[in-house]
Amino acid sequence: MNLRRTVALSAITAFAVAALTPAGASAAAPWWVPMRLQGTALVAVVASGKTLVVRTASGMTLRSTDSGATFDRVPGNPDVRPPASVRSGNDAWVIATGRVLHATGSGPLRLDPGSPDLGSRARLIAAPAAAPGVVVAVAVDGTVWRRGQDGGWGRGLLLLPAGFPNGVPAITSLTAFTQPLSVTVYLGTDGYSVLASPDGGDDWIRAGPGLPESIRGLASDPTTRTVYAATSDGLWAHRLQALPAPAVYHDAALVWRWVGIVLVTLAVAVVAVLALRRAMRPAVAQKRA
Repeated sequence: MNLRRTVALSAITAFAVAALTPAGASAAAPWWVPMRLQGTALVAVVASGKTLVVRTASGMTLRSTDSGATFDRVPGNPDVRPPASVRSGNDAWVIATGRVLHATGSGPLRLDPGSPDLGSRARLIAAPAAAPGVVVAVAVDGTVWRRGQDGGWGRGLLLLPAGFPNGVPAITSLTAFTQPLSVTVYLGTDGYSVLASPDGGDDWIRAGPGLPESIRGLASDPTTRTVYAATSDGLWAHRLQALPAPAVYHDAALVWRWVGIVLVTLAVAVVAVLALRRAMRPAVAQKRA
């Protein structure tokens, strides 16, 4: 291969590599954003508008009335424990003695037909208002149960071990928007960070990019369209948005990426052909001799 061919192929390859570089990609907004109390382990959070209340691992209760900008200690350090009930739209759902009870409007609570036995200590329940009738509840053995809009209950998720020697991560929290903003259900774990189900508890994906792996509490607030996470490293917030997606390339950038792919392919093909021709020359020379 002579010098001219080498220079030409080098120029083509350099141009192709530049075209393949995702400089034109526009990054999405961060999925989770740290708020306050970084460096402090939190075990619970509740949210209502601009008021946030968190519980630290050391047993201190803190309150913010300015959406988490500042926190003050709550006298007496009352416990922070989300109730084992949720009102979503016109429905109320409650876990009592390990079973799910249901009430419509101001009617009485009644055992929901087909409700699984979650265990007497079960407390985690969520019902996205955007999908009336859908309920997600967690049993004490870690099984995630889902009630469909047809009223039938079934297993929705069973976590796998995180690896030796950690075992299966504990499910610590569960939340969904109680106004019809989104059907997504958020699940907090001590090992897998946050899992999210964009279809109301049927399918689950990892949804904790940037978050600590240990999530001890979740809370959703429809007035601010925010999900809060109490983690081993302070309080984090997720503003309601689309699920994480790959970077989006503008039209021009995408065109140049395809041009780069074509040029790289051509350059590799040319090099292969030239190498093959060079390898065949001695055989041809011997045959002529």
